[in-house]
Amino acid sequence: MSRDRQSVFDEPHFRDAPRAEDAVEHEVWEEPGLMPNAHPPDASSTYAGRLCARWLEADAGLSWLTVAGLALVAGPFAVFAAFLKTSALCFAVGAVIIAPLVEELGKVAAPLMLLECKPYRFVSAVQPVLVCVASGLVFAVIENLLYLHVYVQHPGSAFALWRWTVCTALHVGCSLIAGLGLRRIWIVSRATFTHPDVSKSAPYFITAMALHGAYNAAALVLQQTHVLSFGS
Repeated sequence: MSRDRQSVFDEPHFRDAPRAEDAVEHEVWEEPGLMPNAHPPDASSTYAGRLCARWLEADAGLSWLTVAGLALVAGPFAVFAAFLKTSALCFAVGAVIIAPLVEELGKVAAPLMLLECKPYRFVSAVQPVLVCVASGLVFAVIENLLYLHVYVQHPGSAFALWRWTVCTALHVGCSLIAGLGLRRIWIVSRATFTHPDVSKSAPYFITAMALHGAYNAAALVLQQTHVLSFGS
């Protein structure tokens, strides 16, 4: 092998220059040890600078189209979460702990992933909340249809009414609470031009899961007393 072939400039890292989008993710100017006295050569080379530019360039119409698309994508996520939950309902711990965790995370998974990767796709704090509410509604409709046409043989009118009112309100309400968590992430990222911090939504997610789990626990008690099959 020739000496030229052994040059360090033939190493994979030097063959292709990183894209600007990738490079800004690895910049060091905003590291705690360098701030606040660091002075990057170009504001666009920092994550904050790039994020600010993206929001200034954001098109409101395209953003709302993205919201509409996410609302449609929420359906498949809801179906996936619903089928994961059906096997867990065989056990009380599954209904009270596992099901709420899987469902509430599943209903907000699509907007959460977009928010974490490209927060500038949202131009208003209300947008992630609307997507989560739509996801909760889609999930409730799918689950109600499964209960009324697959899981329960000959459901009565009272059971159907309960499913379409109380259970639907539960899913939409829990998704609304989780959506407020996404709103909190967006507001902080937009105000500070920093990476979206998912941990800021934890109190909202926990509240939604706890509310859902409490309902499922009450439903199990009612099922044991043969009052009604309220499963959610």
